[in-house]
Amino acid sequence: MKRAAGPFEIVEILGEGSFGTVCVARITEDPLRRKVAIKVLKGTYSQNQKVLPRTRDEARMLSQITHPNIVRVERLIELQDRPILVMELVRGVSLDQLLLRFKDGLPVSVALEVGRQTSLALHAAYNLPVGEDGRPLKVIHRDIKPSNIMLSVRGEVKVMDFGIARGEFDGREARTESVVMGSRAYMAPERLDGKPDTPVVDVFSTGMTLFELLTGHTATVSVNPNTHEDKLRSDLGYLRVDPMPDSFRDELRELVGSMCSYYTERRPSSLEVADRLSDLLQRIPAEERQGLEEFAERIVEPIYESRPRISPEQALRNSEDWGFMADITGKGTTAPGADKGRTLGGMSPATLGFVSLLVAMVTVLAVAAGYKILSPSRGEEPDLIDESHAGKVKVKVWFPENATAELGSRILPTTGSAWIGPGDAQLKVSFDDGELVVCPFTASEETALRVFEQGGRRGFTQNDGSFVVCESSQRTPAIHGGTAP
Repeated sequence: MKRAAGPFEIVEILGEGSFGTVCVARITEDPLRRKVAIKVLKGTYSQNQKVLPRTRDEARMLSQITHPNIVRVERLIELQDRPILVMELVRGVSLDQLLLRFKDGLPVSVALEVGRQTSLALHAAYNLPVGEDGRPLKVIHRDIKPSNIMLSVRGEVKVMDFGIARGEFDGREARTESVVMGSRAYMAPERLDGKPDTPVVDVFSTGMTLFELLTGHTATVSVNPNTHEDKLRSDLGYLRVDPMPDSFRDELRELVGSMCSYYTERRPSSLEVADRLSDLLQRIPAEERQGLEEFAERIVEPIYESRPRISPEQALRNSEDWGFMADITGKGTTAPGADKGRTLGGMSPATLGFVSLLVAMVTVLAVAAGYKILSPSRGEEPDLIDESHAGKVKVKVWFPENATAELGSRILPTTGSAWIGPGDAQLKVSFDDGELVVCPFTASEETALRVFEQGGRRGFTQNDGSFVVCESSQRTPAIHGGTAP
């Protein structure tokens, strides 16, 4: 039996996650038998009305952007109101895969050049006039990280996966929501506040990515605005660029530090980042500089060629989609009547079966639950302090603007502090949507709590510790400002 029963022949599974799969496929009607990449969603999400608009929007955005550092979308196929993304196939590896080989970071010139080209791609996505009306699409990626940047076997840098990007273009379907999506380790702190996204959220993520490319480690910056800069400065101490002089190292640390600043006004633009990285690259002696083409030929291509080949049968044998796959891989029998008649625009039932497989699989990033937290631009609110401090400790609290908190005998209408007794304590936070959550913690000197939403659940961190889910006590009208009796 032929391996393909429709317009594509699935050759290989490049990656599979909880929500979907990326496949290598051939276009069967192409005389050259050209290979493409297909983003496909599992059947469970094929009717998800939050996922589908974002998938279509990603295709509309990328089909209008032609840039050498952005993965190109060739077309969006709509069948039964379901999208299938057909994209250029990039033969290469993602940066997170490369970092598995380079535990202490990539060569300095390679890391800086990847950062430079990534910054140029982000600048183009937001600023270049590529829309039909000549206006910029103002695309903000919102999920820049090593796994979303590829280096091809020819040394090409490709930014990919715009599944949660936002932009301004005709036909946009996904509604802009005050939710936070993306990877926490690379996420700009203001995104926790639920504020409108700006291009510098991508600058922050690029800075975090660049730090990891240079060191092999993820920076652990604080979400506490009082300690963020100090922790960042400490992390930057691990950034070394031997054998370059101290002045080069200090300038690079200053650049990455400004990119990853808590305060948006301190961050450079993507174009400024690209220019500064270009200047630094030119200062690296020729004998110490390694071009991307050379690096790709020596390192990337062998990794790519030695990758495990995952067939559709291997990837889906135990999944709910195996029944669809069996019909087009020769592992099952031909569906009854597969060779009889034509349906839906002249397609045979066999073709429709294949299309059903594709529709059952289109890759989408999970939309992480949003969380909004204190904006640095709000500044410090006055502390709300008990009349007597004797035997008490000061607890600082940050929480979303759409909430009010109660700590000890005080109600905090905005972020602030309260003096309470040490030991076991509770922070109660009432949200405007009516939910009241109770967050137990241990109060001690200089305790700092930050409340936000993660994975659809509201919780907090204490002194930058791990995320703790609060108990949803009840749903009640929001508390409004004032002092508890």
